Amino acid sequence: MTSRTMHREEPARRLFVVWGARGPGAPPPAGAAARRRGRAGARGRARVAALAWGVAVALAWGGTPARAQEGNGGGERDGAARTAPRSAGSPWLPRVRLDNDAYNFWLHPGHRTDEEYTNGVVLAVEALRAPWWGKRLGGAAPGCAASAQGEGACLSTQFSLAQEMYTPNLDRPPYSSPDWERERPYAAWLYVGAEGRRISARALRTYSLAVGVTGPPALGSLAQSIAHAITSKYTTRATGWETQVGFEPGVVLGVRQSLLLARWAPGGHGVLDLAPSAAVSLGNIRTAADLGARVRMGINLSHPWDPREWRGRGPWELQLQAGGRREYVAHDFSLDGTLFTTPTRLVTRVPTVSEYEFGAALRLRRLTVGWRAVTRSREYATGPARHAWSQMYSALEFH
Repeated sequence: MTSRTMHREEPARRLFVVWGARGPGAPPPAGAAARRRGRAGARGRARVAALAWGVAVALAWGGTPARAQEGNGGGERDGAARTAPRSAGSPWLPRVRLDNDAYNFWLHPGHRTDEEYTNGVVLAVEALRAPWWGKRLGGAAPGCAASAQGEGACLSTQFSLAQEMYTPNLDRPPYSSPDWERERPYAAWLYVGAEGRRISARALRTYSLAVGVTGPPALGSLAQSIAHAITSKYTTRATGWETQVGFEPGVVLGVRQSLLLARWAPGGHGVLDLAPSAAVSLGNIRTAADLGARVRMGINLSHPWDPREWRGRGPWELQLQAGGRREYVAHDFSLDGTLFTTPTRLVTRVPTVSEYEFGAALRLRRLTVGWRAVTRSREYATGPARHAWSQMYSALEFH
């Protein structure tokens, strides 16, 4: 992943919303004034993030075509209607995702620090077909738009535009703070991505490619300046972007395999499923491998990734989810710097990192809203023992 926890096994037809800042493992700001700034900053970021999420939900709901809910007849349609293939002209499926520790609702606002992985934005669109890569990597399987339920594997294609930002402790400006060079660097990664998905009822395999830039062209300083200007009353001004990881073109290749190991759906109504996964990424931005699993339980659970299985579902579903993974990181630009330049700040990366998550989601016909919290263990020797961030997302089904 070039984007942290993209969760490739998420349903492919959703409009996601996520905005970011993490780091509860880091020590709270020193002094009463700093503590007040931390609490006020978290409240301000939470308000802005909640507003952005609400606007995205409203736009998504308002823009839904009247015919979008063809398959959600509450189980009343006959089997032929449920398994009939979609037309080759099936619409594109947009997503938006935002990450932010302002959504760490289990923490006191004063402990929701604005540092470490501080912001993540992903804009993506997926088509349920694979016109150019399907013959080479997809085994010539049909696009999911033209495939019927139970026919075997089908293919879809996703394109994305994304940005990630990382910052040290904003209360410790560079040059004037002792040992500031031993904190993680300011860093940003702006990229476009493409992903091919081979989907079946029992497995999901994704092939991904991300191409982008680090350094000033990644617009990290500009993005954070705009966000902090909007919430200037509540946030600490970021100083030190001149010390960020420098410019370098970046490329990351990735493969992820997920298996539906178990699924309990009495009467066709999903109640429980378990899906382990393994992934490898290779590139000058990030080189890593991981093993993990996710379990979901709820009422009327949709299939975790096969859009053909979503036809004929009931009008609503409720789910709880939990997961974890173990990751080996061989290179991370946000800690190691670029391949050709040494960053002003230099830390010792911890190669093995654990991650766990929990969350909940609700679907009402075409619209899904959800929340997920992710916590990672120490990523570098002088970093916090753990840091957390959360996702608020909204998803809209257009077919």
